Amino acid sequence: MLWVLGYAAKAQEVRWDTCKFMTYNVLNFDNTGNDKEQYLFEVVDSMHPDILIVQELIELSGAIRFFDSVVYKVDTNYAMGTFINSFDTDNGIYFRKDKFAFITNTPITTELRDINEFQLKHIASGEEIYFYSLHLKASSGGTNADQRKREVDSLRKVTDLLPDTTNFLIVGDFNIYDSNEDAYIALLDQDNSGYVLDPLDGLLTTNWNNSSNAPYHTQSTRIESFGGGSTGGLDDRFDMMLHSQAIEDMGGMTMVAGTYHAIGNDGAHFDDAMNDLPNAVVSASLANALYMSSDHIPLVANYVFEYVADTSENVDTNVAVIEQKVPQFRVYPNPANEFVTIQSDQIISDLAIYAADGKMIFNEAIQSKSATINTNTFPKGIYVAVMQTNAINYRRVFVKN
Repeated sequence: MLWVLGYAAKAQEVRWDTCKFMTYNVLNFDNTGNDKEQYLFEVVDSMHPDILIVQELIELSGAIRFFDSVVYKVDTNYAMGTFINSFDTDNGIYFRKDKFAFITNTPITTELRDINEFQLKHIASGEEIYFYSLHLKASSGGTNADQRKREVDSLRKVTDLLPDTTNFLIVGDFNIYDSNEDAYIALLDQDNSGYVLDPLDGLLTTNWNNSSNAPYHTQSTRIESFGGGSTGGLDDRFDMMLHSQAIEDMGGMTMVAGTYHAIGNDGAHFDDAMNDLPNAVVSASLANALYMSSDHIPLVANYVFEYVADTSENVDTNVAVIEQKVPQFRVYPNPANEFVTIQSDQIISDLAIYAADGKMIFNEAIQSKSATINTNTFPKGIYVAVMQTNAINYRRVFVKN
């Protein structure tokens, strides 16, 4: 930090932008709209995602119609990312152009459908993020599982080349049946840096297709056959949003604990249709819209971007030249479970922690370079640690699981 005699000074503060990501297999949406646009509109409008990644679009004409008749009707501030046609069905991405800038769409060829690498930038923070949208080979059996593994191998050849600080998510319709399947194991394999973490790790039994995993199923919304979709009711966890280690670690982007969920799944519709009322988490209208739109239900999760903003107008400081080293802080683990540690390369004189509603829940003079706080009594959510060093306050965000 530098002040110079007679020059202008600017104040800065840490800010946070919470963004919602959504992935959705929209079941063969083509240039006719399939008579389900009003239902898809209701689903997307209910979430109003900042980024929407879509599978099973049919060619560019279908992607444009989805934008015009669904996304743009939700909010005219949405834009569509560059579309690249693939064999079979296609991936698309739509985003709020006031929050994100589109960079590239790079296809990764597999023996069935392309996996698309969408690269975007969060405008306020400058953080770049990659989304890998996939739709792996469907159906059970060893031959299909082996093909899914080969498709994942093609993807890992790309993600393993990314720096280990890269923010990326692998999203879409994985068609994986359990945690023992080779494709799933390959996605989480930590031998190289391109692995991903599963937000539901430790919450599911090995075989996902059973009633104990009912709150996490995403397919099928139906027990009757229509529109080309699968039947059987909700009993498979085919759709996932898996994220990189960089998102799990401290840094400019973090997933908000407790926000990852399948829209409309109340855990009480195992082997049943979405619109079989009552539904404990969505309205009857939205449950029916999910039923009519697709045989899959979408996933959503929130992510926080942390950035520094200039907050003051220029003022004449009229002070002597002073050069001060900006302290470096580490907040870990992030997300926190039982404890969180605040560490600095300079003495922290005071430490306060605030909940998302602004309520102070911890305040202590520590006079040390580190402090470990017991977070067992903290509810799950986002917190702000405010550290005072050399009479200046610095802020860092962390999440409590």
